[in-house]
Amino acid sequence: MEPLVNYGHETDDEIVKRHMHRELHTWISHLDAMNTEADQLAKIVSHRIGDKELRDALLDDINENINLLNEFYTYRNLFNNNVRECDEMECDLFYLQKHDYIFEKYVACVTQNQAIKDSVYQKLLV
Repeated sequence: MEPLVNYGHETDDEIVKRHMHRELHTWISHLDAMNTEADQLAKIVSHRIGDKELRDALLDDINENINLLNEFYTYRNLFNNNVRECDEMECDLFYLQKHDYIFEKYVACVTQNQAIKDSVYQKLLV
């Protein structure tokens, strides 16, 4: 990953866009890891706990994460292809607002995933 250092040849706008791209990459990586973990937890719940509802909640969470990942990939492709072409404030503002919207969806997903994981851990501790 490239560092977020201004080497003097980049504009503030270029630095912000690079930072946005780096954040998006991090969110996608985290969602991938959450899906792997949820899949493993679903297997544990199914084989060790035997709670079908909790297993189904984990599988539903995985499906929602996959849909969100697809949205993130679409945004990443749009961002990579078009953001460099922005030369107006309105264009930059569009991508900043879209980035904030994607971030809010990411936070909601992480929060929901954590709640389901907490349920699994509570069941394991009983």
